[in-house]
Amino acid sequence: MAVPGADLLCVAVGLLLYACAVRDARLVRRLRREGVRTEGVVVANVVDRRERNRHPTQTPVIRFHDHQGYVVEFTTAIQGVGLGLATGRRVDVRYLPGESQKARVWMRRHILGPAAGLTLGGTLFLGFGLVIAFS
Repeated sequence: MAVPGADLLCVAVGLLLYACAVRDARLVRRLRREGVRTEGVVVANVVDRRERNRHPTQTPVIRFHDHQGYVVEFTTAIQGVGLGLATGRRVDVRYLPGESQKARVWMRRHILGPAAGLTLGGTLFLGFGLVIAFS
């Protein structure tokens, strides 16, 4: 017997993840049109080593100077196994002129990865919600 409301909860989470993916895709589109291009340096990789995790996730920390000369540090929007960047590596960065914290490393996996992951998660939750609702 299914838990009452589980189908609605799964569908709601799926739709929320879709909305987040659309928001992320809009940010990438704004970065392509209005973004300022600069060069950043990978200053660290934050490694999440949990006790049972054999393959730790890596989140690169990037430092760059914005158009006003301020030093900005940010972590990439996507993290995972094999997504770390070598410390000291120079990477292309795009950021919005008024919002330098909304920066992205200008590499395909760091641009498309967050929206693709959110879309996949949304599809899974929506699918589970529909399976629960119609079973």
